Parts: sequence; C-alpha cells; structure tokens
Amino acid sequence: MRLNQFIHRILLVFMMDLALGATAPALSIKVVRPESGEAMALAEGATFVIGTVDSPDATVSCNGVGCDVDADGAFIGFVPIRSASQKAEVGGKICDAQFEFVAHQREQEAKTIVLARTSRGAGIMPAPELFDPPKTVRVTKDLWIGLEGAQLGQIVFILGGSCLTARSLSGDSYRCDVGDGIQVPVASADCELDVPAEPPPYRRCFLLLPKEDTRVDVVNLTRPSSVSIDSWSPNPWGCEFSATRLDCSLKHKLRPSNDKTAAETAVEPGLRGLRVCLDPGHHPDRGAVGPRGFEERESNLLLSREIATLLEAQGAQVSYTREEQPLPIKERHARIRELKPDLVISVHNNSVGDGTDPRLRHGTQTFYLHPWSKPLAEAVHQAILQRMETADLGCIRRNLYIPRFLECPVILIEPEYIILPGQEKKFMSPDYRRKLAGAVVEGIRNFVNARKSP
Repeated sequence: MRLNQFIHRILLVFMMDLALGATAPALSIKVVRPESGEAMALAEGATFVIGTVDSPDATVSCNGVGCDVDADGAFIGFVPIRSASQKAEVGGKICDAQFEFVAHQREQEAKTIVLARTSRGAGIMPAPELFDPPKTVRVTKDLWIGLEGAQLGQIVFILGGSCLTARSLSGDSYRCDVGDGIQVPVASADCELDVPAEPPPYRRCFLLLPKEDTRVDVVNLTRPSSVSIDSWSPNPWGCEFSATRLDCSLKHKLRPSNDKTAAETAVEPGLRGLRVCLDPGHHPDRGAVGPRGFEERESNLLLSREIATLLEAQGAQVSYTREEQPLPIKERHARIRELKPDLVISVHNNSVGDGTDPRLRHGTQTFYLHPWSKPLAEAVHQAILQRMETADLGCIRRNLYIPRFLECPVILIEPEYIILPGQEKKFMSPDYRRKLAGAVVEGIRNFVNARKSP
C-alpha cells in the first residue's frame, strides 16, 4: 500500500469517528443497586453498588470511589454511604442517604443520583413490645422452627392448633413459650391472637435433637411421656416424624429400596429410578439481582432445568417445588412432603450484605443441617470446586429453612455470586449453566454410589 493511500485511510477513519461522536447518543447510567428508596445498612458505613453504563470504555465512580467496569459496561463498586444534603420523600419513605454516580467517556459526562434510606443499621431490630400480662396465640398450622446459637440444629415442632403463651412481639413475630424453658418466634401470619386457651395440656410441642452420630432424640415439651424411637441404622437416609395431640413417633429411613434389574444397575448404579426434588430458590421474591438486572430466581430455575435434563438422561425421576409459578418458602416443606423425593437440592446464587466488598471474597458455598445430609453436601461441593475451579468458601452446617426438612438428604448450593459482573455473565450463558449442572449431577452420583446397599 502506498503511503498516501495509508494516510488517506487513517484520515477517513478519523473523520468517521468524529461523525459518529457527533451523532452518538448521550452517555447514560442504569443503576440496579441501590434502588430508589431502598433501605441500606448505616451501621457498616459502606455498601456495594451495581449497574451498567452504555459504553464499556467509560469510567464510573460513585460517591467519589471508582467502580470496576466489565467489557460490556456492567459495573460494581464498594462505596461509602453518604448522607443526603437534604432529606427527600421517595415512594412515601423518607430518604437520608445519597449515591452520586458519575460516568466519563472522552468529553462526555453522565450523572445520576439515587436516594436511599439508612434509618436502621444492619441487624438492628426495633425494641420488642412486652406483654403484661402475657397473651395467648393459637398456631394455625404445623410449624418447624429451627433454633440458633448453642442450639444450632435443634428443631421445635409445633402441632397445628396448639395454644402458646406469647411474651412479646418483635417485628412480625411473637416470642412464645413452648416448654422446658424454650421460647421460639412464631410469625403473626401463622397464628391467631387472643384466643381462649384450652385446658392443659394445650401445647403440643416437640424438640428434635439431631446428633452427629446420625441419631435423633426427641423431647416431648407438652408433658413427660414416652416417645417412640425405633432402632437406628448406622447410616440412615433420613427420618419420618409424626405427632398427635399428646405423643409422637420417629422412625429412621434407609436408602430407597433398589428394585432395579441387573442391566439397569450396570448402566448407572445409583441414579436410575432415584427421585430427586429440585428447589429453585426464591419467587415470589426475586432474590439477588446482578448488575445487568438478571434476577436470581430466574437463574435458579434455568440452572435447575439443566440439572433436571442431565438427571433424567441418567434415569432419575425429577420434580420441582416450583417452576414459573411462585411458591413462598414456608410452603415448600409441604410441597416436598407431597413429592416424596429421595433427596432435595435447593438451587441458589449468592450475594452479600452491606459492609462487605464482594470483590474480595467470593466462591462456592454449600449448606446442610442434618447429619445424613452432610455426605451429599460434601460430594456436590467437591464436584463443583473441581469442575468449575471456584474458590472454596466451605461446606457449612447452618439452620436454613429448606435443609431443615427431615425425611431425606437435603442441601442448598450457592455456586457463586450473581452480583459480580463476571459471574452474572456466566450464569446468563447456557453453556456455563450446563457445565455447572454437570458438576452438581456428578456430585449426586458420587454420593449415591457411595451409599449403595451391599
């Protein structure tokens, strides 16, 4: 190419750039978090912010702190919570925090301000309303309430129709006596207030105590009485609990019976005929949301469907707690009980609260509660770590609601953090979801094959 032709082309490209710049739309920012009027935690003094800018070449800052911008304009930052110079009302709520976003690209600048609330810090609850004299509430349905702290893993079962003594009201929960010096929170939506108490015994409450050696002890909190517990297998699959007005029974469950033919067993020694329930987390609430607006509830469902496809290809029978239809979390135990699965996988994606910079600590977490769920949690956790090469944030025993289900192994997976631009982009990719689903199924298969009956 001649020199004058080369110079001519350079000038032509430069002139086109000028023309495009003259007609290019104004730079703009879309903020996903915080939303207008959102409550933020003042106690920690800082929070993460996410969103998109319509040019990946732009620089973005919030409250004077720079944000990381991804190749397609998705950004994340960790910024101080700045007090608003003047309080304003947004959606009927008084806002007292301000987030000022500024984007720059060449000569263009875009600004937007989002107002939020900081009236309550992280973990700060309003003072409870004490009842003097105490009030009586009647529980309207069977309740499973997990205890925390030193009593982690212990579960109180309250039979529907029980009348309890309420000592106080905190938020939307009554603090109620269940016996043996134990008080538990009962949501106001799950009980009726100021009802006439039945003659004693009006409490039908039982305390279940899962042990590390796979036993489960039961304490009748209603009154001293015998509790039927059959002999325990050294390696139970779960346990069945039933209660009446005055008593209860507890039976352990073995691994689901293997009535497969030899030919079927040779193909897939554990998955053919296995009943797996997938629980796509969230909905009606949307869960966490990524910078591009990808909602966790949708991501969870898409990943669950990929897991189901692989499981069914290997002969497993798959059911869902929910698909497109919403199902509140407190209705999911009943749904699982209807489905009678052999194991449950609750599918989630992770986030963090205010005061934590998600760019510094992220990776895979897996949760379980009961001892018979631990081997499944460990098998799936290790498979995800090895296939996806994510950081290990632990296989953790925690009293989460879905893993509280007693009758079979139940785990909750958090493969990564959807609030990170790079991770959100991966979750939006069918190929990535398929690979992740393969890791989950590999973990299930490893667990089931290790538990094969001799």
